[in-house]
Parts: sequence; structure tokens; C-alpha cells
Amino acid sequence: MKYLAILVLLAGCMVGPDHCVPEVALPEAYEEAHLMQEEPIDLATWWKQFDDPMLEELVDEALCSNFDFQIALRKIEEMRGQFKIEKSPLYPQIAGDAAAIRSRRSENLVSDVIEDPQTLTSATDTNFAGPLIQNFYQLGLDASWELDLWGKNRRRAEFGLQQYQASQESALGVRISVVAEVSRAYVVIRSLQKQVAISREQIERQEELLHLAQSLYEADLVSHADVARAQAELEREESDLPLFERELKASIFTLAEALGRPPEGLLASFNEMSPIPKGALPETMPSELLRRRPDIRQAERELAAATSRIGIAKAEFFPSFSLLGNFGVQSNSTDLLFAWPSRFWTIGPSMVWNLFTGGRLIGQLKVETERQKQAVIFYEKAINDALVDIETALVGYYKQKERTVKQNARIESNLLIRSYALDQYLAGLTPLFDVIEAEKVLFRNQLLEVASQEIETTFLIALYKALGGGWECSE
Repeated sequence: MKYLAILVLLAGCMVGPDHCVPEVALPEAYEEAHLMQEEPIDLATWWKQFDDPMLEELVDEALCSNFDFQIALRKIEEMRGQFKIEKSPLYPQIAGDAAAIRSRRSENLVSDVIEDPQTLTSATDTNFAGPLIQNFYQLGLDASWELDLWGKNRRRAEFGLQQYQASQESALGVRISVVAEVSRAYVVIRSLQKQVAISREQIERQEELLHLAQSLYEADLVSHADVARAQAELEREESDLPLFERELKASIFTLAEALGRPPEGLLASFNEMSPIPKGALPETMPSELLRRRPDIRQAERELAAATSRIGIAKAEFFPSFSLLGNFGVQSNSTDLLFAWPSRFWTIGPSMVWNLFTGGRLIGQLKVETERQKQAVIFYEKAINDALVDIETALVGYYKQKERTVKQNARIESNLLIRSYALDQYLAGLTPLFDVIEAEKVLFRNQLLEVASQEIETTFLIALYKALGGGWECSE
């Protein structure tokens, strides 16, 4: 009973450190927190706050068919299987074996006559007895069970579970990236559609200006140089339009790649133009939300796995005890194979102890210890990178929003300047050059306004991605 109690106590031992989450100081609030608005937004489905049905449909489609996300989901199943492999040594291992062998011995090894069996000096001499051709049949079970006295196999099971959990977090990170990628591509497409429309409107204005210059020239009110200038500007605008159209189609193809489908059928979906989606900051963003980001949780799980590997390496310094046994039947005849005298069995303990490995075990422990230290640094780096991502997205969104407001005001001024320049040209007070310059400045600022709106929404998407939003509904 005393020895049994000792074995029970030993079975509860686990060498190596236990995992604990490192303490990382987080700020009470973000540097740009005073810029936040009061908008109750569900971070789990943050893309729905843009109130764009087509965007919602595209996100749903991407989450069903995106190749990277599908690979990540399959990776989870792979690691689930790996976890089962890692924890299997905790249980007895039983294998069945069967053999049916027919053999012939060499005649040159067989004695013609065994004059006196008493003269056989070893067990090998008996091998020369019996017929030249023999049959051998065997059925049996082999069993082994390693006693996990030092916790090596339990640490392996821990390691497998933590790797499995890390793969889940990795998949959630891919999910967030897919949602953000689709949303950004959609915003870019809507922006380019508007830029194409503005470019076509500018071409129409240049055509009107050309007709005006031709009319004035035919009336001998201006020189032919005005017609040439208007014609050159029209051709320049027409040559720029294919660039916007090319970028628009390329962006649609990029979205198709994120959706995991051929691009041909997607082009028709964007025949109609819609405004660039606009959103708002979430209501609250405590820094503690960082710990729910999948990349940070993945780093924490990988740190736990690295800690378990230290225990596995330390357990290799201690002896390994196993219980071995087998049972079966053997016979030269199938008729006697299942007879009770045909049985055989063995049972007994086994021990393996690595007494000298040339420094291999010490080196392995050093490797796992350093990997665990690297995992701690990587975990801390992941949190710091997340803080930088959020602060960058916050200040970028706020400042870009200010820029968009000022850009809108500049458009109003440019419209007045163009109107004044055209009136003065018609009155003969200014050359056509001033009108063309006013048109070019207006066109350029209109494009900048669209780009500013695009960047503003892109920063907002980056903020939601940095906050780790978009995974809760898929748990």
C-alpha cells in the first residue's frame, strides 16, 4: 500500500513551469480618445453600420468562399487531429498482430540422424529437428502503457491543446482580415466609380468649352489659339479617363479574388454607382479590448505551448517507466491454433533512462527555454503593435475627416472661381487660359474630395480591424 501511494503521488508530478499570462501595462485610455463620438455600434458586425446592403452581401459571401479563410478552417481541423496525436500517449497502446508463414529449411543444415538427443549442447541444436517445410501461425495482442510519472505526456497533451487553440485564433484573425479586405476593396470601387463619373463630367464641360471657343472664333471674337487650347485640354481629359476605368476594373478583380470567385460575373454587379460608405467611431473603446484581438490571443496560446515544451524537455532527464505485455496463440497447424495449450503471454515493467546523450537533452532544454522567452517578447510586441494600430487609425480617421470638410469647402470656392472666369472670358476681359486653369483646379479638387472620403472610410475600417471587431459572432 505504501508503494502504491508513492506511485499515485509521483503520477501527479509535472516537471517544468506552468503557464501564466505575462502582465503587460495597458493605458487607461487612448491618446486620441477625446476625439471619439458617441455611436452605439456592434463590433461583432461593424460593417453593417455603413448601412450598405451590397457590402453586407459581399462580406457574407467572402466568409463562405474566401480561399484563405477556408484554408484557415482546415488548419483548425488539422491541429485538432494533431492534438489527438499529442494526447494519445496518456492512454494504453494496444495493437493486434497476425502471421501465417510457410518456410523451408536448407537440407545442408539438417543432420541425417540424431544418434543421441542427450548430445544436444544448446537450444539452437533443436532447430535441426523436424520436417524441412513447416507452417507457423500466430494471433496476438501487444500492449504498452507509459507511466506518466513526470508529466511528460500531460505536457504533450497541453502543448497539442494550446496549438489547437492557437489555430482557432489564427482563423479568427484571417476572418477579420477578410472582412476588412472586402470592405476596403468595396470602398475603393465606389470611390473609383465616382472618379470616373467626375472625369466624364469634366470631358462634357471641356466639350462645351470647345464649342464655345469655336463659336467665338467663327464670330471673329477670339483667335484660333483659343480653339486649339480647348481642343488640347479636351484630348488630355479624354486620355486620362481610361486610366480611371482601368483602375476601377482592377479593383473589382481584386474584390473578386477576396470573394474567391471568377471576376467576370462581378463586373455587372457594379453597373450602378453608389456613394462611398460613411461610418462613425464606436461608443467606447477601452484598452482592455485589446486582449480579445485574435492575434494577441494567438500569441498568448503560442506562449503557453512554448511553456509546455519546457516541461517536455525537462521530463526527458528522468527515467521512463512502462508496462509491457502481450498475449496470443501460436501453432504449426490451424486446427490447433485456438487450442488452450497454444497460448503464450508475457507481462512486465520496462525502464528507459537517458544516462548519456552527448549534451542533446541539455541543448533541447536550452532551445525550449529560449523559445519560451521569445514567445513572451512576441506576446508583448503583439500588444504594443495593437496599441500603435489603434492610435494610428484613430488619429488618421479624425484628421482625414477634418480634411474632408475643408476639401468640401474648397470645392464651393472653385465653383465660384470657374463661374467668374467664364463670365470674364465671355466679356472679353480674360483669356481662355484662365477658364481652362479654373476647370483644371476644380477637376483636381473634386478628385481630391473623393479620395479624401475614401481615405476617411479606409481609416475607419482599419480602426475596426485594429480593435479586433468581426469575430464574436463566429465563436
